[in-house]
Amino acid sequence: MSRKRICKHLPEELLQIEIADIKSFYDYVNNHIVTTDFTKQIDDEIIYLKLDTKVRREFMLMEARLLDERREGEAVGIAKGKEIGLVEGEAKHQLKVAKLILAKGCYSPQKITELSGLSLADIEKLKEEA
Repeated sequence: MSRKRICKHLPEELLQIEIADIKSFYDYVNNHIVTTDFTKQIDDEIIYLKLDTKVRREFMLMEARLLDERREGEAVGIAKGKEIGLVEGEAKHQLKVAKLILAKGCYSPQKITELSGLSLADIEKLKEEA
């Protein structure tokens, strides 16, 4: 089977990349083995960037910013989760209270609405389910 047939969804430019270049890049990324001119260029650039103190400082600052943003995102997610949990917990509590009052059978739907915080329609629906 031809490469074009296997990779028909890829743009033509990508089909021109040699399998050897792909394999050498894979070897470089996974094992840091330089086998072609392509991976030699990559390795040279990485060495240069590691030696450049300005680039290293910018990279470290970027890492610090990313860590701060990740922590901020986690904090926002936790806060939203707590908020959702509280809302859901309150709704469950209102249903529980309404069901307990309904089970007693001595209060009007209007009074149950007042005591539980549920709407009259919700109380009527609970009565039908019981």
